[in-house]
Amino acid sequence: MHNLINAFPLYKFLKYCNKSSLEKIILDCGAGGSNPPLTLFKEFGYKTYGIEISEEQLEKAKSFCDLKNIDLNIIRGDMKKIPFSDGFSSFLFSYNTSVHMKKGDFLDAISEFYRVLRPGGLCYVNFLSKDCQTYGKGIKVGNGEYIQTEDNKEVLYSHYSEMEAEQNFSGFEIIYKEKRIIQRRINEEEYTSGYLDYILLKK
Repeated sequence: MHNLINAFPLYKFLKYCNKSSLEKIILDCGAGGSNPPLTLFKEFGYKTYGIEISEEQLEKAKSFCDLKNIDLNIIRGDMKKIPFSDGFSSFLFSYNTSVHMKKGDFLDAISEFYRVLRPGGLCYVNFLSKDCQTYGKGIKVGNGEYIQTEDNKEVLYSHYSEMEAEQNFSGFEIIYKEKRIIQRRINEEEYTSGYLDYILLKK
């Protein structure tokens, strides 16, 4: 039975990957959590690898894998210094990780994404846009970066303009781009989220 994942834009990324002639090897940077998106690619015959810096999220992923009796090869690792060799992976995605990272740190991560991808490889990344309701709220700590308090914890939100996001893609070609605005009602409150989604080709 197919395991439905919440990271819906990755279904479109899967379609692009399936059309590629490269070997089916994929790396998820930020791979932890209770329902790892890597399962989607595992079901389609990909060799899966993932890195996760948070011990808590890593444990959730391990519990999921134990419960489902699958091995997604998720290890502890920092996407700013990915523990794999140059050209290791054909495909790579990093879903919603830029949201809670300083912009300079994510720029370092994108350089690493480029390094570990093979020529002709595909990369999916997304960003919070300035259309998101979290933009401008909380304590400003950088350009488009704000600290908010949620459940007594400080949470960083980083927001990007299209130009700002795209200037980080040195060496990549944008082959898909989507701007999403999502409106939801949760506990009688309206929430608006804005995202910029990209699929990139390593030249």
